[in-house]
Amino acid sequence: MQRFFSRKLSVLLCLLAFGLAAIWGIGRLLRPNSVSLPVLMYHHIAEEVPNDMTVSPARFEEQIAALTEDGWHAVSIAQLIDYVDHGTPLPNKPVLITFDDGYTSNLELAAPILERHGQHAVIFVIGLNAGQELYPHTGELLSPPRFALEDAIPYLNSGVLELQSHTYDLHQLVSYGISGRDGVLPLPDEAEDDYRRTLLLDAQTQQTLFAQHLNIQLTALAYPFGFWSECSESLAGETGFRVTLTTQAGSNRIQEHKPQTLRLLNRYTITEQTTPPELLWLLGRR
Repeated sequence: MQRFFSRKLSVLLCLLAFGLAAIWGIGRLLRPNSVSLPVLMYHHIAEEVPNDMTVSPARFEEQIAALTEDGWHAVSIAQLIDYVDHGTPLPNKPVLITFDDGYTSNLELAAPILERHGQHAVIFVIGLNAGQELYPHTGELLSPPRFALEDAIPYLNSGVLELQSHTYDLHQLVSYGISGRDGVLPLPDEAEDDYRRTLLLDAQTQQTLFAQHLNIQLTALAYPFGFWSECSESLAGETGFRVTLTTQAGSNRIQEHKPQTLRLLNRYTITEQTTPPELLWLLGRR
């Protein structure tokens, strides 16, 4: 009799273990996978470093070499969208490397360093300034200089760089005395319809510019100064921007089949003072 009950208990325990394993497996299938994604934000690369917007070529190479040696793989916007939409696997330890504004130093100094280390970066370009020597609104010299969209083609073709949007002409502050607007934020007492038209026209103009010069559809928008609104987020989606980025420090977690996890991505500002160990510490904050 004791042997009978012992056998019965063994069978029940086996069934219980099998059931728990089945539940865990089904739950794993039903629960979408997610991945941590740190995003790095750079601007200008130059030998002289007057502020936190500039990183020297030597320091930049140290930083890129460190993340490469530590096994980090720079991913593209398309890879992020494919991961979220279709579950297409990302490489181990993915990182998104970004540059804002569209300075010629991104092509002349940063791109060769990225290429040497087998890495990739996204440049968010201010459309109005692309290829211009003078700022169209004031006639003042654009310093640092900006590259023309066509100048980036060799690095676009090699996969070292991709170009995305930093708005066409909304990279302004009230203090500039031009539009009275801070980035994409509404003006005081601005009618909602007027505000929406402004954002829509800017996005459409930027999309048209890139379609005409590079035959590409923009899918990512880095908000100037990190400012955004509910309206800007809504219109960004309507005009083809699947990914939006801020300047808020912090990592991100993107998830399969949840496109909202590609919105308002945080970014770490990387400066000349960011040593390779500090960079790796930031990347590891997952």
